[in-house]
Amino acid sequence: MKGIWGIALWLLVAVAAHAQTAELRMPVSGEIGIDPDGAVFDYRLDTELTPAVAALVERSVRQWKFEPVLRGGVATRAKARMRLTLIAHQVPAGYQLQVEHVQFSGYRASIKMTPPRYPVEAARGGVSGNVLVAVRVNAEGRVVDASAVQTSWPNSKVNEAARRYWGKVLEKASLEAARRWVFESADAALHETGDATLVVPVNFWVGDTTPPDTGWRYESAGPTNPIPWLTPEQQAFDASGLKQGEVLALDLAVKLKTPVVGSLL
Repeated sequence: MKGIWGIALWLLVAVAAHAQTAELRMPVSGEIGIDPDGAVFDYRLDTELTPAVAALVERSVRQWKFEPVLRGGVATRAKARMRLTLIAHQVPAGYQLQVEHVQFSGYRASIKMTPPRYPVEAARGGVSGNVLVAVRVNAEGRVVDASAVQTSWPNSKVNEAARRYWGKVLEKASLEAARRWVFESADAALHETGDATLVVPVNFWVGDTTPPDTGWRYESAGPTNPIPWLTPEQQAFDASGLKQGEVLALDLAVKLKTPVVGSLL
């Protein structure tokens, strides 16, 4: 029974806190490298796991197979961000680990991503909000264009007039900062080229704490604006769950061939 033994230390605290539940979950994030033939050539975790659990995850990931990543019609090496949700089922012998969810996104690390100045008018008015910004980056990692995709107000009911007014204020500040950002250069070894499109969330929050990103909540949002330099077919993407400082690259399509969701570790 794979994955049952050797995870007691990882589960000890969680079991004490959730003694009445039979399932425990843990989000895991990292980076993965994919060969032209779809095999995994590199792998790294950001989430700290116990050695036993880390070994189980790595053994599974190293066996995954992907559809070849194409650039200009040619299969190339590629890097991607990876997010897993692990679930631990209680069984008679202990716990059995299973992959409940997996998601991949393009990867382009930031080098300089100075946050925008908080607009004085918004700060004085106690106005908070989130702006989703799209930037076009050249081969050297410099931003050559920027556009505001959408502004939202978590935990707030904001009327249409206020959404239009404050949306423009927060978007202006976000774009002024975004045009000065710098990202890592295109990796020639991975056949990456310039003109990559990245999506980045920018958060404005008055006070010392940020709003919770889980559970039910009110949220007012302005209109979704198309990214000017992308075609209509390229406009569809999912940035939900993207947090401050995280970057989503839209130019990389990673598809698993291996049936991972539901698999046991």
